Amino acid sequence: MKLVAENNPILTKECIPFDFNDPVMDPYELSDGLQKVRREDAGVGLAAPQVGIDTQALVIGMGNFETEGTQEFEQIFFNPVIKSFGDETELMIEGCLSFPGLFVKVRRPKDIVLEWYTEEGTWATQNFGGITGRILQHEIDHLNGITFQSRANRIHLEKARKDKKLSDRRRKKLAEV
Repeated sequence: MKLVAENNPILTKECIPFDFNDPVMDPYELSDGLQKVRREDAGVGLAAPQVGIDTQALVIGMGNFETEGTQEFEQIFFNPVIKSFGDETELMIEGCLSFPGLFVKVRRPKDIVLEWYTEEGTWATQNFGGITGRILQHEIDHLNGITFQSRANRIHLEKARKDKKLSDRRRKKLAEV
């Protein structure tokens, strides 16, 4: 598994549900592969379409960046559905493995109630808040063909694109030296 290019049409397509009776691949293998790519690329979340797989599956994981005080945590979600959003929202900077170097302020609800299937095919429900809730919202957007830029307001997106151009130019100059 490898990340697809940022202009790959799968990133703007609504993915088909994961079918446990006729899976695109073994759910455990899919989980392991997605987690491997997520870790290698230093991400906290990754959705199946980001590696070119048209199915509703995503992984999250934290604590693998040698950050003191963090606990290793990895989980996969099949066919996740956000059942409700909390009333409070928060503006935070988000990045995305599919759009390297682009960091955009995005407003999202602080809390969600999520329903999904585990890799065993068991239905689960849980409340998520904080950074975990935000990561899940970002990755579920991927499953629905929505990129984080479309969630940002125009001014924040334009600033993020300018910052990325400047950063890319600096990196290029350093590479030439």
